[in-house]
Amino acid sequence: MFESISTIGLQHYWWILISILGASFVFLTFVQGGQTLIAQLSKNKKEQNLLINAIGRRWD
Repeated sequence: MFESISTIGLQHYWWILISILGASFVFLTFVQGGQTLIAQLSKNKKEQNLLINAIGRRWD
């Protein structure tokens, strides 16, 4: 599969792949990480508001 691609082509392919994986890791970990836990950790509306306020202070 990769025998016909030059070394430069493989390096470009590698860095594109690593960039996509790294960007998706950062997005899922830091941006959505706190938001996905809100529904699982909060039992009522008051706890949900407390979690949202805690995440908001952290992001500022």
